Amino acid sequence: MDKSLKFVLLYGVRILFYAGLMILLNAVYMYDATHETVTGKFGEVSMTEISQEIILFILGVIFIITGRYDRELKPVSGLISVFFFMSFIREFNNQIDFWFYLVLPLIFLFAWLLFRNRKALVPAMKYFLELPATAYFMVGFLVTFVFSRFFGRTVLWEAIMENDYNRWAKNAAEEGIELLGYALFLVAGVEILVAVLRKHRQKG
Repeated sequence: MDKSLKFVLLYGVRILFYAGLMILLNAVYMYDATHETVTGKFGEVSMTEISQEIILFILGVIFIITGRYDRELKPVSGLISVFFFMSFIREFNNQIDFWFYLVLPLIFLFAWLLFRNRKALVPAMKYFLELPATAYFMVGFLVTFVFSRFFGRTVLWEAIMENDYNRWAKNAAEEGIELLGYALFLVAGVEILVAVLRKHRQKG
Protein backbone atom coordinates (compact mmCIF):
# COMPACT_ATOMS: atom_id res chain seq x y z
CA MET A 1 0.00 0.00 0.00
CA ASP A 2 1.20 3.50 -0.84
CA LYS A 3 2.67 5.21 2.27
CA SER A 4 0.65 8.40 1.76
CA LEU A 5 -2.59 6.44 1.42
CA LYS A 6 -1.74 4.36 4.50
CA PHE A 7 -1.06 7.54 6.49
CA VAL A 8 -4.39 9.08 5.43
CA LEU A 9 -6.32 5.90 6.24
CA LEU A 10 -4.74 5.53 9.67
CA TYR A 11 -5.44 9.19 10.40
CA GLY A 12 -9.04 8.66 9.34
CA VAL A 13 -9.32 5.67 11.69
CA ARG A 14 -8.10 7.82 14.58
CA ILE A 15 -10.63 10.53 13.71
CA LEU A 16 -13.40 7.92 13.81
CA PHE A 17 -12.08 6.71 17.16
CA TYR A 18 -12.09 10.26 18.56
CA ALA A 19 -15.59 10.85 17.18
CA GLY A 20 -16.69 7.67 18.94
CA LEU A 21 -15.06 8.93 22.13
CA MET A 22 -17.01 12.19 21.92
CA ILE A 23 -20.27 10.31 21.32
CA LEU A 24 -19.53 8.06 24.30
CA LEU A 25 -18.82 11.04 26.55
CA ASN A 26 -22.05 12.67 25.39
CA ALA A 27 -23.90 9.47 26.35
CA VAL A 28 -22.25 9.58 29.79
CA TYR A 29 -23.27 13.22 30.13
CA MET A 30 -26.85 12.43 29.11
CA TYR A 31 -26.98 9.60 31.64
CA ASP A 32 -26.00 11.99 34.44
CA ALA A 33 -28.56 14.51 33.23
CA THR A 34 -31.31 11.93 33.72
CA HIS A 35 -30.04 10.13 36.84
CA GLU A 36 -29.50 11.70 40.21
CA THR A 37 -26.80 10.30 42.49
CA VAL A 38 -26.51 10.55 46.29
CA THR A 39 -24.53 13.75 45.70
CA GLY A 40 -27.02 15.16 43.20
CA LYS A 41 -26.79 15.39 39.43
CA PHE A 42 -23.20 15.60 38.20
CA GLY A 43 -21.98 15.03 41.75
CA GLU A 44 -18.79 13.40 42.96
CA VAL A 45 -19.96 9.85 42.18
CA SER A 46 -21.53 10.63 38.81
CA MET A 47 -20.54 8.86 35.59
CA THR A 48 -19.02 12.13 34.39
CA GLU A 49 -16.66 12.23 37.38
CA ILE A 50 -15.82 8.54 37.01
CA SER A 51 -15.07 9.09 33.31
CA GLN A 52 -12.71 11.92 34.20
CA GLU A 53 -10.89 9.66 36.67
CA ILE A 54 -10.57 6.86 34.11
CA ILE A 55 -9.16 9.25 31.50
CA LEU A 56 -6.62 10.66 33.96
CA PHE A 57 -5.41 7.18 34.88
CA ILE A 58 -5.13 6.17 31.22
CA LEU A 59 -3.14 9.34 30.50
CA GLY A 60 -0.72 8.51 33.29
CA VAL A 61 -0.14 5.07 31.73
CA ILE A 62 0.15 6.48 28.19
CA PHE A 63 2.96 8.85 29.15
CA ILE A 64 4.82 6.09 31.01
CA ILE A 65 4.73 4.02 27.80
CA THR A 66 5.76 7.07 25.77
CA GLY A 67 8.86 7.51 27.90
CA ARG A 68 9.81 3.86 27.51
CA TYR A 69 9.76 4.10 23.71
CA ASP A 70 11.40 7.53 23.42
CA ARG A 71 14.32 8.20 25.77
CA GLU A 72 14.69 11.73 24.43
CA LEU A 73 11.16 12.55 25.56
CA LYS A 74 11.33 10.61 28.83
CA PRO A 75 12.37 13.54 31.11
CA VAL A 76 9.15 15.35 30.16
CA SER A 77 6.83 12.36 29.73
CA GLY A 78 7.76 11.13 33.21
CA LEU A 79 6.76 14.45 34.77
CA ILE A 80 3.53 14.54 32.78
CA SER A 81 2.70 10.99 33.85
CA VAL A 82 3.20 11.84 37.54
CA PHE A 83 1.10 14.98 37.10
CA PHE A 84 -1.82 12.97 35.70
CA PHE A 85 -1.59 10.40 38.49
CA MET A 86 -1.65 13.26 41.02
CA SER A 87 -4.70 14.71 39.27
CA PHE A 88 -6.31 11.25 39.33
CA ILE A 89 -5.93 11.03 43.12
CA ARG A 90 -7.04 14.66 43.53
CA GLU A 91 -10.36 13.77 41.90
CA PHE A 92 -11.19 11.70 45.00
CA ASN A 93 -10.81 14.64 47.39
CA ASN A 94 -14.50 14.56 48.34
CA GLN A 95 -14.50 10.82 48.99
CA ILE A 96 -11.12 10.38 50.67
CA ASP A 97 -10.20 12.81 53.44
CA PHE A 98 -6.54 11.78 53.39
CA TRP A 99 -6.11 12.17 49.61
CA PHE A 100 -3.28 14.67 50.09
CA TYR A 101 -1.16 12.05 51.84
CA LEU A 102 -1.60 9.81 48.81
CA VAL A 103 -0.50 12.62 46.50
CA LEU A 104 2.48 13.60 48.70
CA PRO A 105 4.78 10.74 47.56
CA LEU A 106 4.03 11.69 43.96
CA ILE A 107 4.94 15.31 44.70
CA PHE A 108 8.31 14.11 46.02
CA LEU A 109 8.70 11.86 42.97
CA PHE A 110 7.92 14.81 40.68
CA ALA A 111 10.55 16.95 42.45
CA TRP A 112 13.11 14.12 42.30
CA LEU A 113 12.53 13.57 38.57
CA LEU A 114 12.81 17.30 38.01
CA PHE A 115 16.16 17.38 39.82
CA ARG A 116 17.53 14.16 38.31
CA ASN A 117 16.72 15.15 34.72
CA ARG A 118 17.45 18.87 35.07
CA LYS A 119 20.17 18.84 32.38
CA ALA A 120 18.07 16.98 29.84
CA LEU A 121 14.81 18.73 30.67
CA VAL A 122 15.10 21.78 28.38
CA PRO A 123 15.99 19.77 25.23
CA ALA A 124 13.23 17.28 26.07
CA MET A 125 10.75 20.12 26.57
CA LYS A 126 11.74 21.64 23.23
CA TYR A 127 11.21 18.26 21.57
CA PHE A 128 7.84 17.88 23.27
CA LEU A 129 6.67 21.37 22.27
CA GLU A 130 7.68 20.77 18.65
CA LEU A 131 5.46 17.69 18.35
CA PRO A 132 2.34 18.60 16.32
CA ALA A 133 0.08 16.73 18.79
CA THR A 134 1.27 18.93 21.65
CA ALA A 135 -1.17 21.55 20.34
CA TYR A 136 -4.03 19.27 21.47
CA PHE A 137 -2.32 18.93 24.84
CA MET A 138 -2.10 22.70 25.29
CA VAL A 139 -5.74 23.18 24.30
CA GLY A 140 -6.73 20.47 26.78
CA PHE A 141 -4.78 22.25 29.50
CA LEU A 142 -6.37 25.62 28.74
CA VAL A 143 -9.89 24.18 28.61
CA THR A 144 -9.50 22.08 31.78
CA PHE A 145 -7.42 24.25 34.08
CA VAL A 146 -8.25 27.76 32.88
CA PHE A 147 -11.55 28.08 31.01
CA SER A 148 -13.56 25.55 33.06
CA ARG A 149 -12.49 27.22 36.32
CA PHE A 150 -13.91 30.56 35.19
CA PHE A 151 -16.88 28.99 33.42
CA GLY A 152 -17.91 27.18 36.59
CA ARG A 153 -17.95 30.22 38.86
CA THR A 154 -21.17 30.54 40.86
CA VAL A 155 -21.29 34.29 40.27
CA LEU A 156 -21.40 33.71 36.48
CA TRP A 157 -24.29 31.25 36.68
CA GLU A 158 -26.20 33.42 39.13
CA ALA A 159 -25.86 36.25 36.62
CA ILE A 160 -27.05 34.02 33.75
CA MET A 161 -29.96 32.33 35.53
CA GLU A 162 -30.83 35.09 38.04
CA ASN A 163 -33.80 33.92 40.13
CA ASP A 164 -33.85 30.58 38.34
CA TYR A 165 -30.31 29.72 39.51
CA ASN A 166 -29.85 25.97 39.90
CA ARG A 167 -26.62 24.53 41.26
CA TRP A 168 -27.07 21.36 39.22
CA ALA A 169 -27.05 23.39 36.01
CA LYS A 170 -23.80 25.04 37.08
CA ASN A 171 -22.27 21.67 37.96
CA ALA A 172 -23.41 20.21 34.64
CA ALA A 173 -21.77 23.00 32.66
CA GLU A 174 -18.54 22.96 34.67
CA GLU A 175 -18.13 19.17 34.70
CA GLY A 176 -19.05 18.92 31.01
CA ILE A 177 -16.36 21.43 30.01
CA GLU A 178 -13.87 19.68 32.28
CA LEU A 179 -14.72 16.32 30.69
CA LEU A 180 -14.13 17.83 27.25
CA GLY A 181 -10.75 19.12 28.40
CA TYR A 182 -9.75 15.67 29.65
CA ALA A 183 -10.90 14.18 26.33
CA LEU A 184 -8.61 16.63 24.51
CA PHE A 185 -5.77 15.55 26.79
CA LEU A 186 -6.54 11.94 25.82
CA VAL A 187 -6.48 12.80 22.11
CA ALA A 188 -3.11 14.48 22.67
CA GLY A 189 -1.77 11.48 24.59
CA VAL A 190 -2.82 9.02 21.88
CA GLU A 191 -1.42 11.21 19.09
CA ILE A 192 1.90 11.70 20.90
CA LEU A 193 2.15 7.96 21.55
CA VAL A 194 1.39 7.20 17.88
CA ALA A 195 4.14 9.64 16.80
CA VAL A 196 6.62 8.09 19.24
CA LEU A 197 5.80 4.52 18.16
CA ARG A 198 6.13 5.51 14.50
CA LYS A 199 9.55 7.06 15.20
CA HIS A 200 10.61 3.97 17.19
CA ARG A 201 9.52 1.65 14.36
CA GLN A 202 11.43 3.70 11.76
CA LYS A 203 14.59 3.54 13.90
CA GLY A 204 14.19 -0.20 14.40
